[in-house]
Amino acid sequence: MENTSNTPNTANASDAPDAPDAGPAEWDGLSLAEQVLVRRAVSGYRPGGVPQHLAAVLRWSGSSEVPALRSVTAAEQGRWVPELGVALLRLVGTGWLTVRRVGGGFPCEGDPEVAGPELARLAADPATWLWSPTGGADVTLRATGAGRRRWEARAYPPDGPPSFLELELADEEERQIRVCALEASGWLTGPFGHYPDLPPELAGEELRAHVAAETAVLARFARAGLVEVQHFAAPECEDFTVVPPDGLVEAFGDRALRCDDREEWGVGFTCLLVQDRAYALR
Repeated sequence: MENTSNTPNTANASDAPDAPDAGPAEWDGLSLAEQVLVRRAVSGYRPGGVPQHLAAVLRWSGSSEVPALRSVTAAEQGRWVPELGVALLRLVGTGWLTVRRVGGGFPCEGDPEVAGPELARLAADPATWLWSPTGGADVTLRATGAGRRRWEARAYPPDGPPSFLELELADEEERQIRVCALEASGWLTGPFGHYPDLPPELAGEELRAHVAAETAVLARFARAGLVEVQHFAAPECEDFTVVPPDGLVEAFGDRALRCDDREEWGVGFTCLLVQDRAYALR
């Protein structure tokens, strides 16, 4: 985990949505936890589940702080709550983002901002950060205009090479896998998955050959470090297992793991983009 003591003081430059643009160096001065929070705020997500996203970025970077082939437990996530609370208060104080109450079903510009002692209590509360299927803190993270511009300056430099999001993919299967990785609701298998059910008559080497052909593009992206393949065994659960590229054929050839015959959404295999720290997460 990076030291946060060198985070620049940008309060005067960014305490309003129309503050002047700040350079990429200011983004690079943020800690990893702060970068993940800003990226979540750019998309307007709730804070619940942020520890899992932080763990994913740590895993992608090869950090020994997190397990390589599974999600982190609630107890493991809890150790990041103090750090995330401090990071949130710092980002609000320096104009990167705001925290707003959700008044209705969807966030809107008129939602009231959380500030002062209420914000401090929310930042320190584990229930704010640990994902729960029944809810959590009824707030969202919102990037300010200046915060969004700072992130975009680092994520989309005008002279930088094209990202995986910007690559022109000629093959339809390539585009479909990229869409699945981009969409939080995207699934590869299961009742809502991209791949059709396995033919019931296939077994043995014929089944392996079928699965190898089916997952060829996925395997290529996974080996290139562009996507991470995950398996969820139960719906409405954040616990998952990471499937390494060399294990894709065996895993996707297991009918029970694919969950093709299940009716629930959120089971089976999915994938997400492995992005650099500027992009952070889907």
